[in-house]
Amino acid sequence: MDYDPVAEFYALQYARYTDDLEFYARLARDYGGPVLELGAGTGRVTRAIARSGVEVVALEPSGAMRELGRQHTEGLRVEWLEGDMRALDLGRKFPLIIAPFNAFMHLYTLEDQDQTLRGVAEHLEPGGRLAFDLYNPAHIGPSEVLRWEGSYEGGLEVFIRQEHLPAIQALLTHYYLDRTDAKGVVRRQTFTLTQRYFTRYELERWLRSYGFDYRLKGGFHSEKFDADSLHFCITAWRR
Repeated sequence: MDYDPVAEFYALQYARYTDDLEFYARLARDYGGPVLELGAGTGRVTRAIARSGVEVVALEPSGAMRELGRQHTEGLRVEWLEGDMRALDLGRKFPLIIAPFNAFMHLYTLEDQDQTLRGVAEHLEPGGRLAFDLYNPAHIGPSEVLRWEGSYEGGLEVFIRQEHLPAIQALLTHYYLDRTDAKGVVRRQTFTLTQRYFTRYELERWLRSYGFDYRLKGGFHSEKFDADSLHFCITAWRR
């Protein structure tokens, strides 16, 4: 997905989402830096880690997202890099690699997944950790229902409609961004977020196939994973 046209909305939409920040910041303090963040977006998690005193290498393919990320992390120890997690070749290793906030749901094919995890394995220091979280597909809502997502500054109203394609384990979230000008004219911007979800045992098999042991939790505070868990929270290490 090309995030460039919607980078500012993305930053606005998730500016107040903080559920995962302490989880990743704590790991960064425990394992040290530099931390490699895959799919760093506009720097929400990046900034939290850097503010805790740990250096971050933030990998993000979208130029617009990187620019916002640089602004959000100005003055902090953050190195922003253009790059694709499917083709990691940084020539260095890291004590901690993270992929927060469903970043791995942008790996749409088996080849994408394998290339990414192979690269992660090659870039981890001995004893290093991989940490990430993913949406639990048990909570996929009704398909093709238009619903109001929220109101934002500047007179922005946002509606979303999701399509669930179970045959390919995909979620398509269609966004409708409506802005009303002073004359009452509504102008609509649309875009579609495509995500490919993992099932639990598919995820575990993927990690095992690249020599990883792992700890699966159902939340950011070490909650036991069960059917009601909203997230897969994974910490993994090479055997």
